[in-house]
Amino acid sequence: MFRYNAEVRREYLTCIVLTLILAASLSLIGPEASIAVLLTAVVFMLIRIIADIRRYRRISDLSDSIDKILHGAEDVKFEEYKEGEVAILSSEIHKMVIRLREQASQLLADKRFLSDSIADIAHQLRTPLTSMNIIVDMFSDAELSDEKRFDLLAEMMQSLNRIEWLINTLLKMSKIDADTVFFETKEYNVKEMLKKSAESLAVPLDINGVALKMEVPDDAVVRGDMMWTCEAISNILKNCMEHTPEGGMIEIFVKHTPIYTEIVIRDTGTGIDPEDIPHVFERFYRGKVALNTSIGIGLALSKMIVERQSGTIRADNREEPEHGAQFTIRFYTTKR
Repeated sequence: MFRYNAEVRREYLTCIVLTLILAASLSLIGPEASIAVLLTAVVFMLIRIIADIRRYRRISDLSDSIDKILHGAEDVKFEEYKEGEVAILSSEIHKMVIRLREQASQLLADKRFLSDSIADIAHQLRTPLTSMNIIVDMFSDAELSDEKRFDLLAEMMQSLNRIEWLINTLLKMSKIDADTVFFETKEYNVKEMLKKSAESLAVPLDINGVALKMEVPDDAVVRGDMMWTCEAISNILKNCMEHTPEGGMIEIFVKHTPIYTEIVIRDTGTGIDPEDIPHVFERFYRGKVALNTSIGIGLALSKMIVERQSGTIRADNREEPEHGAQFTIRFYTTKR
């Protein structure tokens, strides 16, 4: 204690000098006064020394515990002190260690998620690339008919479009994750937004024989980013279209209240397996009724966009006797 702490040494030396000066001054009154001062000073000095020794032992124990943690020990427990500065220091260090362990656990989980995501992305890219390699090999066949060449070319274009969509979607998700996307807060008409969302799917819907029906109040408005919301709605409509057989229908109903605007999108397709419902918005999750071409990120992106605008989204199945999936989105007028 005295060896390593110059400040403590100065304090004790100051106390000793002051005690001697006081004793010398009181010796003029009588030796009894000087002796009383010296004995009192010695008693207080011993009490101070004992208290300091105990405090420094506690600090030393804390230092040893921190050193063990720095060397990877997981089962280190901090001694609980009832009061004093050391008790406060021990409590704060304990809180810091818990927080650092939580952060380390989160970083490990993020690392695993990144590793799994990269593996999923590689798998999703490998499928169309393998298909394209096979098509390229088939093109080298001199006896290949023109009709077959056009079919193979169309298949290759489909694979390229799939890769382009995957990359663009992943870039959008990464930007949202990194908080580099600015969402506008302008008021827009819901009917106009829904029409714009369905424009890119007009041809696929017609080819697949799926009808689209909308019931939207003319005065329904939402405050947010119209373009990003169109992206979210388009992904949901695309998912519904892919799971709706020919002759089916996708319906959109909008309910506008002073508190929120609710958008319900439902189809007449195969519906969602009950075990898949809690996971449909997870990245790269493919349900039991997922198509072979399904990647599993469209709905995840929709959820990110809606929630970044303080909205909510949920998925379930339509009530009997109807069949099909149902997605419910709410944008609140006031902050919840």
